[in-house]
Amino acid sequence: MDSSNSSKRIGIVVNTIVLLLLITLLVVYYFKIDRDSTVYIQSFSEMLDSYIENRVGVVTELSKEMTINGVDYSQHLRIGPNFYLHGISIKGYSLKYVFDENDKLVLLEIPISMIKFPVRDFKIIVEVDGRVVYSSDKGLVGNVVKHRTSLGLADIVTKTEATKYGFFVMISPNPSVFLSNLSITFLIGFVPLIALGFLNNINASKEKDLEKAATALRSIVSDMILRVETGEYVEYEPIETKHLPLLKVQDAIYNLFTRYTEAIAGYKSTTEELENTMAQIEEMQSALEERNFLLINTLAETVELKDIGTGEHSKKVMQLSLALATKLGITDPEELNAIKYGAILHDIGKIGIPDQILLKQGKLTAEEFEVMKSHTILGERVVSQIPGWELVADIVRHHHENIDGSGYPDGLSKGTLSLRAQIVSIVDVFTALTEDRPYRNALTPKEALELMESMVGKKFDTELFGKFKEVIAEQLELVSFLENVNDEMGDSEGGYPA
Repeated sequence: MDSSNSSKRIGIVVNTIVLLLLITLLVVYYFKIDRDSTVYIQSFSEMLDSYIENRVGVVTELSKEMTINGVDYSQHLRIGPNFYLHGISIKGYSLKYVFDENDKLVLLEIPISMIKFPVRDFKIIVEVDGRVVYSSDKGLVGNVVKHRTSLGLADIVTKTEATKYGFFVMISPNPSVFLSNLSITFLIGFVPLIALGFLNNINASKEKDLEKAATALRSIVSDMILRVETGEYVEYEPIETKHLPLLKVQDAIYNLFTRYTEAIAGYKSTTEELENTMAQIEEMQSALEERNFLLINTLAETVELKDIGTGEHSKKVMQLSLALATKLGITDPEELNAIKYGAILHDIGKIGIPDQILLKQGKLTAEEFEVMKSHTILGERVVSQIPGWELVADIVRHHHENIDGSGYPDGLSKGTLSLRAQIVSIVDVFTALTEDRPYRNALTPKEALELMESMVGKKFDTELFGKFKEVIAEQLELVSFLENVNDEMGDSEGGYPA
């Protein structure tokens, strides 16, 4: 009777511990996701405000009647944040904000693709007037925002925040991740203590020798659990006992750990195969990208050989453009790839220019120059055939635009001309000036920069030209250093006895 009462008391204590541990784990988990959601929403809101404050995107002037190029947008736009999603000056969806400044209206469009929220564990929604204008779940963009009570269990930790510029941001745990982590929390709380409680119930109905055997069994299982947690190989060796219930328990434990060992072995094998497959895919992808680059470079060189008799112009433009992009702090891989391929292919449209114009030695007539100018449009048409190369096409079309609006083919100015196109444009001019052409000799880098300085404020941006001069200075210093090293090595080799 005393043993039975003692076992019941132990059972109550064990169940209480299980409950307290579970509650503790749930509370800790709640505070963790509450803290993470607070950090993520603040970081995202600050990023969104920074984009608007620094006008990251496409800026377009509006009339007071909200018209652009004769199209009336007064039914869609208003001063401040807007829920209207279709692009006006850009393709695709965008966040829109209208500034009222100096008696004129300015529309800022931020492409959805520029706004990144890489955290998989949470779902974020940005809404204006009850409509989703951005979400990590792209399928929600453009939809009416549902009531918060309909978001499900994860809504208990949903955070909301209004940004400085009037957008309403809402963040909540990703339901699938939330439920998965919750399940893991339950398992962490239950598995070890269920085993302990199970053994305790056996002890309640057995004699003293059974209690000793159960104690030994509990010790073995605890040791095996520790080994499982550290990833060691586990093989269960049953203890000797005459009690049938204990034998059944040992059989169950044996089967459990046997299946666990098999599962771990299968998991390791699958993981190794997956790692090998991923490595092969990465190698194939790298080789494919290298081959594609060589093909593209060869195509560009073919056009140049026809035009200026050398296949090195576009390669020089690419190398200097990437150096200038690095100097400007551009790190986005998509943007750097666009600059790389845009520089290589900037003159690809010349393949469609008649030879009598392209290869003419003297000055082109006005009619011939108009034909020559079309190479930017022809080049864009070629590049646009490649999916995902919109940014490359932008460079090919606009590398002859000027910041004062006097360039071609679209007469873009500094406010609407992308930085990537300006980078390739300034490098293209410098490279052309420092190369021999049939109608003139190459200028020195110093002479080219002096000539280009007269174009600042008209063709080139002042700050961009300053950074470009720094890049050229660094390139010249490197060339001078390598020449000195080669000279010293030559002198050293000459000094050895024959």
